[in-house]
Amino acid sequence: MRARVSWLKRWWKIPAVIALIAGAWALAAHGVDMRMVHEKAARLNGGVAFALLVVLPLLGFPIALLHIAMGIRFGVVVGLALVALSLPLQLAAFYGLVRWRKEFFRNKFQALRGKVPPNAREAAAVFTLLIPGAPFFAQNYALALMGVPFRKALRWAWPLHLLRATITVVLGDQSDRLTPGRVAWLAAYALLLLVALAWSYRKLHSRLQGRPPAGNGRKSRA
Repeated sequence: MRARVSWLKRWWKIPAVIALIAGAWALAAHGVDMRMVHEKAARLNGGVAFALLVVLPLLGFPIALLHIAMGIRFGVVVGLALVALSLPLQLAAFYGLVRWRKEFFRNKFQALRGKVPPNAREAAAVFTLLIPGAPFFAQNYALALMGVPFRKALRWAWPLHLLRATITVVLGDQSDRLTPGRVAWLAAYALLLLVALAWSYRKLHSRLQGRPPAGNGRKSRA
């Protein structure tokens, strides 16, 4: 029973995403005029929409809602292209904020940085990005706080964030023409992707637990 509760706490995002997809279809099918939403979104200035996409996550705004909005405003191809462009800008901003307020973050989160030895920071970065249910802004701030080099953080954060974004951008694009078949296809894709990420998380978690601490092989001299 305890193992089942632990599983639910860790992997709640899998049924949550599927419920989000099904809920969007239910809303579209019962009175919410998604075509009107798309028409109004088309009038929104593209530059303003992109600026909001880049800036709002720095303040903790849910990234999934912004990616859905990008799908509604720009469609799948342009929406994903803009999300792909926004991710390096956002990560650079997260790192810049941590450096700008170095004293604040050093005092508040020094323990987090100290627990990750330099030779394990890249693995810790991947682990952080795979944590199920972790907010987007928390994951990216954590990379900077752990001292993961920006280049290595970008190497893993960019593809993993973009892979997740495909679900929500496609959902936004299809929100005015969802059918049971499209909902089933999108839910199956989301489930496959999230299960793959969950499996990767568990494998890396086991690997990190089995890794000896830094300097473990050195013997102290009497």
